[in-house]
Amino acid sequence: MKYNRRLSTNIFLIWSLLLTAQPEKNKIDEVIGLIDNVINWQNQQTDHIEKYTLTNWQFSSYYIGVMKAFKTIGNKNYQDFLCKVGENHKWETLPDMYHADKIAIGQIYIDLYKQKGGEELIKNIKWVLDANLLRNKPLPDVRYKDNPYKHEWWSWCDALFMAPPTFAKMYQITKEEKYLDYAIDYWLVTTDYLWDKKESLIYRDDRYFAKKTKSGKKIFWSRGNGWVIGGLVHMLEIIPKNHPKRYLLVDQFQKMSHRLLDLQERTSDGLWRSNLLDPGVFSYLNRKGDKFIQTADIDIPENSGSAFFCYGFLWGVNNDLLDPNLFQKPMIKAWEELSKHVNKHGRLGYVQPVGKDPKPYNSDSWHEFGTGAFLLAASEYINFLRKPVVKTEISYKKQTLIYENKFSSVSDLKDWVLEGDAEVLIKDDWLEMYSTDQKAHHVFWCPKELPANFIAEWDLQNLNPQAGLCIVFFAAKGINGKDIMHSSQKKRTGVFSQYTKSDLNNYHISYYANNPKKPNRPFAHIRKNKGFVTVQYGERGIAAKSTLVHKIQLVKKENHISMAIDGREIINWKDDGEKYGPAYEEGKFAFRQMQWSHFRYRNLRVWNIK
Repeated sequence: MKYNRRLSTNIFLIWSLLLTAQPEKNKIDEVIGLIDNVINWQNQQTDHIEKYTLTNWQFSSYYIGVMKAFKTIGNKNYQDFLCKVGENHKWETLPDMYHADKIAIGQIYIDLYKQKGGEELIKNIKWVLDANLLRNKPLPDVRYKDNPYKHEWWSWCDALFMAPPTFAKMYQITKEEKYLDYAIDYWLVTTDYLWDKKESLIYRDDRYFAKKTKSGKKIFWSRGNGWVIGGLVHMLEIIPKNHPKRYLLVDQFQKMSHRLLDLQERTSDGLWRSNLLDPGVFSYLNRKGDKFIQTADIDIPENSGSAFFCYGFLWGVNNDLLDPNLFQKPMIKAWEELSKHVNKHGRLGYVQPVGKDPKPYNSDSWHEFGTGAFLLAASEYINFLRKPVVKTEISYKKQTLIYENKFSSVSDLKDWVLEGDAEVLIKDDWLEMYSTDQKAHHVFWCPKELPANFIAEWDLQNLNPQAGLCIVFFAAKGINGKDIMHSSQKKRTGVFSQYTKSDLNNYHISYYANNPKKPNRPFAHIRKNKGFVTVQYGERGIAAKSTLVHKIQLVKKENHISMAIDGREIINWKDDGEKYGPAYEEGKFAFRQMQWSHFRYRNLRVWNIK
């Protein structure tokens, strides 16, 4: 009987999808239930109605989340609720028609018009937007400080969530490009002024240009940047792919997302803090704006900003603007942690109240806009779950045991090479490695060159859970193709850049990360060197405070790499040989520790695989 490879592959893929479909369906049902609980709770709250009014930005941003939930789930109760809001307010905006916050409600009116029709739904908002377009003078002035007309222009970053998507949506229903041109051009006026090119983040307004925390960090407000990432999503959903200025907003979206990913990695729980660059520090202007206040450190998440960032990551992955290798695990982590902060009644906590900078709040703090941001993230998460990702397993068979080291005697360390000021010793049938007085990072090279296809296993135990970082290098060779110990290679002393940005090619995986500057990092990751290029964020590695004995497994089959801890896979990545250069094959293997680390190793075994 002739073997039909294509038929076999198709059957495997179909079977994989069937196995994946039911768990994803269960997850979707759970999220739908959570959305319903959150909306039902929020719709019962009346605390803020009198103060903010039901069509101002505080509530409009909630309605935008409800509309996203309706579009995603199709629950007509949500649409009916939004229609009731419009009917009760005669489909009108608040006075002050140039104020971005007052026209955000127009996004709901326009969406409902698209869904149900009725010119009365958009008559007022179209008149308001047209009035904005008719202003030829003065030219936009997006200064906030000392500007009596600051609210007539988009002079604060929140405005980019409120106003530009409203204009863009009007373009969608009228096909009149003047609305989209206005939205994009005036968006760029604001971001050209408030965007920090070095940080790839945006200031809330120009009053914060020179403000810094006591530790010297610039002040970038979580929710302020959240408004912008949300606004970017809503603009990019509408701007045609061939629009000559679309790339400018794509560039902002990608740069901000990568910066936020870097900041997320510095947290212990995968959620962002109100003060993005100085987490836990509240730094804010008083009501008059003439005094700057800083309070003691309180390391708690800020969930309105976190929900927006989670939403942005999800949308970017779902729409092929963000690399899932980098963003998929972090966005799922953010979603899972956000969900934990929704109580049984449906209230999302840790939401900073109305403000303009990082101000104090607590676990009981909630607000409509925080709920709206959460609904955006929840709905986009459902969109992610509806496109199940078939996990690519590494299939292999162990062959010959090509290296074994129990680390039970000093002779077992023969031909191993230590780089960096550290101690290696055999004690109680373990290899212990540490730097006396925590002076230096260090690397310990195995003498055996490992083939392109191998599986390596070893036991590991942390003897100093206060701080440390463990890395494994593999497939390491000189960039000239020589052995890493060849005389042509530069001298190495444990300094990280000597292994990642000098004359070595290799892969490395961080599988325990508890750096004092990044304690209890929420992700493992794999990097490709030379270049120190992060190619995948994975699951959390070994828990920061764990002193258990862990079993580590590293598999490399040609260009496919996987790492597991106690049977739990934390990395699964394929090097396509194109994006980051040719995939690496055979090479040397090493254990690396940062200066604070004190670990012990035993039972290192390596097999050929096929």
